[in-house]
Amino acid sequence: MKRTELEKHLGENVEITIFDGKTIKGELHKTGVKRFKNDANLFLPRNLYFLVPQTFLFRCSHVKKLIKLN
Repeated sequence: MKRTELEKHLGENVEITIFDGKTIKGELHKTGVKRFKNDANLFLPRNLYFLVPQTFLFRCSHVKKLIKLN
């Protein structure tokens, strides 16, 4: 998925399917945001994404499908 398309959904509840077929639900965030500065794993890496409450890091190229949830 293109970075611009994925970043349109930052802060929203989504369901993503990654390249291996695994489906993850949560609120989409990007690493390096001040909100997560106390967690080095979520603050120091650049251009990675994760869903809250899980902290599985992934690249935009890993996303095969994204569905916006209510």
